[in-house]
Amino acid sequence: MKINILGCGNILASDEGVGIHAIRKMSEKKLPGGIKLKEVGRPGSFLLDYLMDADAVIVIDAVAKGLKPGTVFRFDSNEYPPEELLGFTIHGFNLVEAYKKGIKQYPDRMPGKIIVYGIEIKERGKFKTVLSTPIKKTVNKLVREIKKEALTLNQKNKAR
Repeated sequence: MKINILGCGNILASDEGVGIHAIRKMSEKKLPGGIKLKEVGRPGSFLLDYLMDADAVIVIDAVAKGLKPGTVFRFDSNEYPPEELLGFTIHGFNLVEAYKKGIKQYPDRMPGKIIVYGIEIKERGKFKTVLSTPIKKTVNKLVREIKKEALTLNQKNKAR
């Protein structure tokens, strides 16, 4: 099974770079060959390349809804349409466009499952390369959760 885990955000903008920080933390862990980690920064139309030919895609991005910093949202394409999932995050707009384009042009090459993890951020628009304390703690916990989910998806596929 091919699983792409995409970290979105701007590493120079504190909490807005939470997806990139999560990918970098996750890269310290050993993962099976079918699981690929990608830093995608501020997503653009090139994201179609990261969506195509993957069986599952996990997206990690910042959310700014005004809730408690560090709150984690998990959305699964089995529950919501991918357009709704991807539009929930700060950088999701370009992901939505890439997904729509992919469905029109390459419907049989698009992932069967998309999971979005959104993390409510504390600081937005601050230019520094470190995460705020509550977000850093959340990333450490989230990395373990996402690794476990990716391994479970990978094992389910091997069992088939």
